[in-house]
Amino acid sequence: MKFTTETLAQSLADYLAPYFPGVNFYADPNQQGTKLPCLFLQNRGGETKLRQAGRWLRIIRLDLVYLLEYNLPDLHSQYTAAAETLDEIMELFPYVCEEQSTLLRTYNRTYKIEADALHYKFDLQVWVVKPTLEAAMQELTTNLEVIEYGEKNGKKHGEK
Repeated sequence: MKFTTETLAQSLADYLAPYFPGVNFYADPNQQGTKLPCLFLQNRGGETKLRQAGRWLRIIRLDLVYLLEYNLPDLHSQYTAAAETLDEIMELFPYVCEEQSTLLRTYNRTYKIEADALHYKFDLQVWVVKPTLEAAMQELTTNLEVIEYGEKNGKKHGEK
């Protein structure tokens, strides 16, 4: 199974859709054409640590940003309700790629309500194995005969 941030965003959008009906989901923040209400996923950084047996622990820090119309009278209440919903459903979520799926666990979940958005931050810790390239060289196996010095056509020098 491949792990990409694009597939992660799509898996998260599919998972959150029933809990946030009518909300548009964007993989990244966009500058124009944003239709509110919306959610978008923003990468806040991460790190990769080599572990045993060629496995890597990939830590990804994410920010799920929820935007509503700015001048709503109950804006803070709506953001609080959304944060509570996310707290209830975001411990595990399904990651789907190429008809395979697995559950991803979130870590360090926090949220912050600002004047213009809800920022729901969490980390993922994903074990990955880097794909290996095909062997640049393959083993050469042929039937080679060792010929003694001075041997020609299977006969030693001087033999007829």
